[in-house]
Amino acid sequence: MSLVSTRLFKKHAEAPFAGIDQDRELVQRCQKGERQAQYELYRRYKDRVYNIAYRMSNNRQEAEDISQNIFLRVFDKIDSFRGEAAFSSWLYRLAMNVCINHFHSDKKRKEKFPGTLSDLQNANSPALKAKEARPHLKPYLEKAIRALPAGYRMVFILYDIEGYPHHEICKMMNISEGTSKSQLHRARKELRRLLEPYVTLHDHL
Repeated sequence: MSLVSTRLFKKHAEAPFAGIDQDRELVQRCQKGERQAQYELYRRYKDRVYNIAYRMSNNRQEAEDISQNIFLRVFDKIDSFRGEAAFSSWLYRLAMNVCINHFHSDKKRKEKFPGTLSDLQNANSPALKAKEARPHLKPYLEKAIRALPAGYRMVFILYDIEGYPHHEICKMMNISEGTSKSQLHRARKELRRLLEPYVTLHDHL
């Protein structure tokens, strides 16, 4: 397995589509304006929404702000949810749109991968010395993910980290399934290029 396997990021939480019936009930109650239902829906999804925001920003405070904006948008737009797809898909598509808008409006997010790869290669980290130290590569991989173009980064996060299939990603991002697969392939290729100087890569991430 590659030293920079995305399994470093894989969560062991419930599957994205678990509890569809419970989601439907909560959404219906939210559409009636029930505050308790809003709280329950927030509690159900807050960690996964925060994880997306954090991986996109690599900044905890910024991720908190983005998460709040996402849920404000969720409850503002929840009447538009018609149940034609899983609520989780609708929410994540909305979350990604909020992330896109945030980073387009924030010039700081246009900064490139901090430092050079040779800087990382010389970093005093045991992760660069032994395969057993694989978890220590996580910060470098997170920074490399930040360096990806927005489209590549979002597909990579949704597929390789959050575990969504391509047919759901294309609904969330309003792209074709072929585009989703292509962007994932290019994201992985770019990550290999960014990380190759200081780790030994196997066949794939």
